Amino acid sequence: MLGAVSLLSLAACQTIPVGKRSTAQAIMAQRADVLTSQRLSNDTQSRLLGAGLQADDCLADMPRCIVSLQKANFSNDKSLYGAYSELFYSAALRFKDGYRCSPSPRELATDYAKQYVSDTPPPPDPKTGERPIDCQAALEDSMLQAVRFAYIYLMYDWIQKPKHIDNSPNTNTDLETSLTAASRGSQTIYPPHERDVQIKDIYNAALDELGDRLYENRFKPSYQVNDNRIQINLGQVSTEKAHSPTRLVSSNQINLSKFNSISRRDGFGVDYVMILDDRYTVSVRNQILNSQRNNLSLQERIHTLGHLPVTLLLIPQGNDLDTLLKTHDFTLSIYDPFETQRTTVLGQTVALSANFSAAYGMWLSDNSLSPISKLNMLSKNFQTTQPHVFMLEPYDPNKRVIIMLHGLASSPETWISLTNDIFNDPTLRDNYQVWQVFYPTNLPILENRYQIAELLQAAFKQVDPTGSAPASQHAVLIGHSLGGVIGRMLVSNDDLRPHLRDLINQNPSAPDAYAMRQLEQTVTSRDAFNDRFILHAMPQVDRAIFINAPFRGTDFADRWFARALRRLIHLPAGFLQTVSQNLTSIFTEGELANNPLAGLFLQNGASQLSDQSFFVQLTKNLRVTPRVTTNVLIGANDKDLLNALQQSKAAADSPTVTFYNSANLQAAQARLDENQQLLQQVKTEVTGDISDGVVPYSSSHLDGAESEKIFSGKHDIHTDPQAILELRRILRRQLREYPTPNKTMNKAASKI
Repeated sequence: MLGAVSLLSLAACQTIPVGKRSTAQAIMAQRADVLTSQRLSNDTQSRLLGAGLQADDCLADMPRCIVSLQKANFSNDKSLYGAYSELFYSAALRFKDGYRCSPSPRELATDYAKQYVSDTPPPPDPKTGERPIDCQAALEDSMLQAVRFAYIYLMYDWIQKPKHIDNSPNTNTDLETSLTAASRGSQTIYPPHERDVQIKDIYNAALDELGDRLYENRFKPSYQVNDNRIQINLGQVSTEKAHSPTRLVSSNQINLSKFNSISRRDGFGVDYVMILDDRYTVSVRNQILNSQRNNLSLQERIHTLGHLPVTLLLIPQGNDLDTLLKTHDFTLSIYDPFETQRTTVLGQTVALSANFSAAYGMWLSDNSLSPISKLNMLSKNFQTTQPHVFMLEPYDPNKRVIIMLHGLASSPETWISLTNDIFNDPTLRDNYQVWQVFYPTNLPILENRYQIAELLQAAFKQVDPTGSAPASQHAVLIGHSLGGVIGRMLVSNDDLRPHLRDLINQNPSAPDAYAMRQLEQTVTSRDAFNDRFILHAMPQVDRAIFINAPFRGTDFADRWFARALRRLIHLPAGFLQTVSQNLTSIFTEGELANNPLAGLFLQNGASQLSDQSFFVQLTKNLRVTPRVTTNVLIGANDKDLLNALQQSKAAADSPTVTFYNSANLQAAQARLDENQQLLQQVKTEVTGDISDGVVPYSSSHLDGAESEKIFSGKHDIHTDPQAILELRRILRRQLREYPTPNKTMNKAASKI
């Protein structure tokens, strides 16, 4: 009986209970590490267990831990250095939380006192007997060691290693490189190892922490971290762009959850946003306090990027394993990801990471564009009367320019989805640069057209005085709503003066002959008037895309609620006074009240979009210059059309399971084609009834357009994914017709 009990006890000691878990739980447990779950990864814990070490004891004395792990290592593979990296990062977190920290040093008056205090160790803790340490120094040193060993792990296959080290593959190695495989005379493919991602994340997190701390005192030529020296290399970011940056923000710390997609480029390094001191920012407070807001020169209204995406790479110096383990010299290189896509490390070409959405997101956050737009519409005393242009990346002479013009009561924020999708498309990102115009939409449209044209010409001349760079050729203009109306005027060479005279003569309340002769003389002799009535197509633009543009006006502007809103919209007081003085020098106040010119210069932009306005009568038949290709996107929000589309979709969708095969793929393509054909049939069958809810099809249609696409949607179809996809297709078509030169960014940067 006793023997049976002993046997059962022995069996119980050898039994390992096995529970059940889901595949997702297993994957999460396998991928958990110090970053994601505040515990060491399975790989590192296995290393500690194999060496007979406890995690807490190891983290409390990292030098002893490293020696113990090295003695227990028999395979000499790179996974050991991955464990070192994670352990040092975990130790750094303990110092960050105040583990065994001494109080912050006091600011002492004399150098002797500072030296005396630094040479005097702090007293031990009376309870534990342990001496407190300088946690700031310990944290930075531990983070630096985490970077060192993560770098060795990630670059292990390319490091010159001693001959006695066995490089054969094992369960802890990652994807074998072709170089290593070729040296063995065969090619064995291993799938990417999860450990690689973990160690890369630790490298990024440690560099994030170091970057923030190093930058607290601004970038200097070098930094000392205990016995280690970090040399700063700003050579990859031009001096002009790196002058006096005020902040350096990691992209990991920027919340981009409102973006429909994040524009990233995979690679090595950590993504930051460098925010410059002298950047221009838009805010309600600045506009109210700036008494000179309407007296800015053209150059003062051309804004280069103040939020620079940069990539940081921190590398220990050395080419062989022994040097990398012992060196105290590190190099922190800063790259402009627009200019540099890859660099050379240990003789190998390495892709550099990038986050383009982060800089764009910081720019949007830094500028109160939408509130300013509303202030311009509704305020009378704090409005701006001048447009601004924002270049959303450092100027590149080899990239084509996309000019974006927003609509009524809007701002560049309306282009978030399209701009971000351009950044997210490598072909478009590498070949286009975006310029966004911000203008006061309450101004008369002729005035806005003149000022925007003048500003854009100054912008092109500022960056390319001779006009010979590829960036000054084959530009694309995209205009939504009112921006499309202004955009058509920017690509037209029409002279509006003859038609203006005809319309005035047709007006039943036209001025008398004397006033008419004065008008003739004014329109033909005063440059200020001629500049607004004689249009000149921008020479840089040869493609224009118009989205829901009311070329022939809209009755929406005359509905009761729109009329009520129009009464709330004010023209700037200074602008109104200047124009009134010019016109009353020709006409009496009574004549001016019934004069069509009042409708051109004394009505706000919203009123001029009425299909009954004098502006629409003057410009509705404007011709786009033949050298400019046009594309038109139109929204259709009609209930009958939507119902037809929904019925078509319901008939096409089957409740049965559809398997992946060639036949079902072809059937799906056929259904999509049918829906698109239905949309296009609307143009010829029920054009009079189509509207986006604001602008009718008859007003948005443009004869001679290369393409005209109708989308099911409202007035804001420029934010619709299908419309954005069409815009991307058009932009790619432009590149096929006018390719950009080979870009210097495709060349590797200087070796590290």
